[in-house]
Amino acid sequence: MKQTTTIIILVVISICSLGYILFTSINSKNIKPADAKIRAEKFINENLLPVGSAITINEISEENGLYKMPINLPDGTNIDAYMSKDGQLFFPEGLNIDKITQEIAENNSTNNQQNKMELKTEILTAGTGNQTVKSGDSITVDYTGTLEDGTKFDSSIDTGKPFTFTIGQGTVIQGWDQGLIGMKIGEERKLTIPSDMAYGANGSGLIPPNATLIFTVKLISINPEN
Repeated sequence: MKQTTTIIILVVISICSLGYILFTSINSKNIKPADAKIRAEKFINENLLPVGSAITINEISEENGLYKMPINLPDGTNIDAYMSKDGQLFFPEGLNIDKITQEIAENNSTNNQQNKMELKTEILTAGTGNQTVKSGDSITVDYTGTLEDGTKFDSSIDTGKPFTFTIGQGTVIQGWDQGLIGMKIGEERKLTIPSDMAYGANGSGLIPPNATLIFTVKLISINPEN
């Protein structure tokens, strides 16, 4: 009886001292209540209890967009815990759920901004003259595109066919529309383009999903308006 009481106290202390925790398996979709129950029971029984002891979780309900889990301890005592519907977060009764979910959303937004790469430009060879590329100009360029590991996926130099397009019209990737502004004729520029300004999660041809692209681009001409 003394051992059982000790186990109960340890479980309560352990759960209530968790704050909120991230499970290691990441899901982008919501999980079912039955799966949430299995996940929580497995976590508590394998990580917080001695071998041979176990808790059970009663019928799960929803509260403020979260799964509410009544946890039945070995002596019949019940405490509540909560799990996010995607199965990633687990935390005890007594926390301000609305505040926690708001903090999580804010942290995710901050992390996404911090992890988001920016377009980088580097002038390799200076151009000449006073004319510079602006949005709406028709320009002709030579270019070579590679992945970060140096794998070449496209080159107008190899084909012998310079590329002509109107900048700022969305006919090329965003990294080009923004990264070539201000170039002078004869200038050669290196662009390091994050995936969200290139082909994103879909990729394209030899370009894998979420790839950062590196282009060297030489401006041949700024073409007169028709």
